[in-house]
Amino acid sequence: MTWSETKRRWRVMREIEDLFLADPAATLPWREEYAELFGDRAGLATALRYRWQLARDAQLDTHASEAAWDEQLHRLDLRTRMLIRRLDDGAGREQGRDRVVA
Repeated sequence: MTWSETKRRWRVMREIEDLFLADPAATLPWREEYAELFGDRAGLATALRYRWQLARDAQLDTHASEAAWDEQLHRLDLRTRMLIRRLDDGAGREQGRDRVVA
């Protein structure tokens, strides 16, 4: 994957995350151009989950007190709650596949 493709992937994922933050009732979007970046909807859902996991891992301080950890986790939860809920509700799953975490 080229640097340009990587930047496009991350831009699309940010846009989708912003969509879910702005409109909790939104559905997982799909455009023809996404196919070359993610393959299919399941690939997009996997990439979005991976982005969330990276954000969570990067932003959680493993040396923080339990209260600070809980607060950090709560803020991350609020930021991505609708995105993850939509993915868990099956918006990004192919029939017959379980939840996938990259």
